[in-house]
Amino acid sequence: MSELEMNNDAESLVVNLIYQVNGALPKDIRQQDSLIKDLAMDSVEIIDFLMRLEEIGVTISESDISSNLTVGDVILYVNDKINNKD
Repeated sequence: MSELEMNNDAESLVVNLIYQVNGALPKDIRQQDSLIKDLAMDSVEIIDFLMRLEEIGVTISESDISSNLTVGDVILYVNDKINNKD
């Protein structure tokens, strides 16, 4: 699988999870969007989103969770998980 395919898979996964949790339309979600500032995810939605990520083996440390966390950042976490899959 090429790097581009992995990135597209990760992006699709993250965007779909955001849609399921927050209701933001996938076509309106951009990589530079902040989960909190731009997508207006509240604390319950953030927790739900993080739990769904953990179900697929992606963990984001508490210190990295802030209002500056972007969709692109989460995609990088998912790509890292894909790349380190053994």
